[in-house]
Amino acid sequence: MPTKRLALIVCLSLLAACSPQAADSTADAAGAPAEPEPSTALPSGDDALDKARASAGCPVPADVHDVEDVRIYCTMPDDVQAFLARENTCQHFAGEEPYDDERRRELEDASAQYCEGREQNFTDLVARHRDDCAIRQALIGINGRYDLVFELDLKPCEG
Repeated sequence: MPTKRLALIVCLSLLAACSPQAADSTADAAGAPAEPEPSTALPSGDDALDKARASAGCPVPADVHDVEDVRIYCTMPDDVQAFLARENTCQHFAGEEPYDDERRRELEDASAQYCEGREQNFTDLVARHRDDCAIRQALIGINGRYDLVFELDLKPCEG
């Protein structure tokens, strides 16, 4: 799930920043702070998402918050765009914690609204767009990101 992946990246980044080696590398032998080196790191989740939205080529709904989904959104037909928005919303609610009974009911309702039937919807998209190589490649990526339907014989186009 994208939320769990992002949380893991944040935790590992904090851990690395707090390590003794990180503290030692910020000061030179005389104890003065070292000059910061130019950043070669990948953009953070929000930065990458903002950049992807800015270069998408069309308005991307706020519901679509996975960077890879934003990158392909504008090149997809309407039915795939609708699936991406719904699947991103499903993933959002799936990553939430039911901290009380009211929140548990909200999450169950959201799951019923956005997540039920997702495998069948995806299977229908695959059948509908089987002959379009670009869409097929995008659907392969979506299937991998969201563990939708492993039984599908969805292979990249040859050639």
